[in-house]
Amino acid sequence: MKLAGLGKFISQNIGGVTKNVLPGTALSAGFGALAGGPQAALVYGATDLLGSLPATMLGRYAARNIKSQGLRNAIEGGANLAGSLGGSLVGSQLLYGGQPQQIAQQIEQRSVVNQLPLEEQLLERSPGTNFQTVGLSPRAEFEQLLNRMPAGGISPYLSQEDQMIIQQLTGGRS
Repeated sequence: MKLAGLGKFISQNIGGVTKNVLPGTALSAGFGALAGGPQAALVYGATDLLGSLPATMLGRYAARNIKSQGLRNAIEGGANLAGSLGGSLVGSQLLYGGQPQQIAQQIEQRSVVNQLPLEEQLLERSPGTNFQTVGLSPRAEFEQLLNRMPAGGISPYLSQEDQMIIQQLTGGRS
């Protein structure tokens, strides 16, 4: 009996809910087109619609017995936003395949924008991350620097915790 009531509710409200979600879907598709061309527009538009339409319908159904129009609109709007954001996450996953591919794309874009060779950009980063390794001294250089300092050179300026960390790093040589 409840499923029949839900089906009737959906058939009575599908037009209104669709009118409410289409502007957001159009915006998602438009931003997708700007960011990644026609394929991204199609993916972001479709995932937004597939996410926000059922979520908004569920929000409307959940709020159907609430007397306050403002509260009903807030629940429906929140559900629409949640569905749209969820759709965008799914769209990004479909287009870019997750974080490693996104990081690779970001490095490639940085290479083009900065007019630097891609190989150089890749060598300057820790594998699979955007963490820049160029400019960081290797541990051996750090230890040599500490070993060249006169006894007590910077110790008066360090907290005991920092001094203990240096002791651990250098194996007791400070």
